[in-house]
Amino acid sequence: MLTRSFRFLDPANISPDLSLRLRRLADDCERLELHRSVLPSTLKNVPLLESWMPSLTPEGLHLVGVASGHPIHGDRIVMTTPLWWADPEGTWVRSLSRFYRLGSPATRDGLRGVRPVSH
Repeated sequence: MLTRSFRFLDPANISPDLSLRLRRLADDCERLELHRSVLPSTLKNVPLLESWMPSLTPEGLHLVGVASGHPIHGDRIVMTTPLWWADPEGTWVRSLSRFYRLGSPATRDGLRGVRPVSH
């Protein structure tokens, strides 16, 4: 039924690290609830996303952009995992996997035709 159109809903497709990602996300949720901001030390070593633009998929809202310092993909164009929170000032976002610092958004034609690496 739903899993034919939305494969990520099928329990057979649960990634081995999903439980850990969700625990870390919940911990960050508690910190954000208490402090309403992210400590600078938290953002010190997270990837920077430049020339980014939003991308809505059946899994949720993602950002596509040029990552620098990504722990898995290095320096290249990526699509984030689904977003959970964004700084109202536009300096960071929190995806399912990690925080990203935000640089400048993409220009109107900045990433047209580019295929990102998703994770």
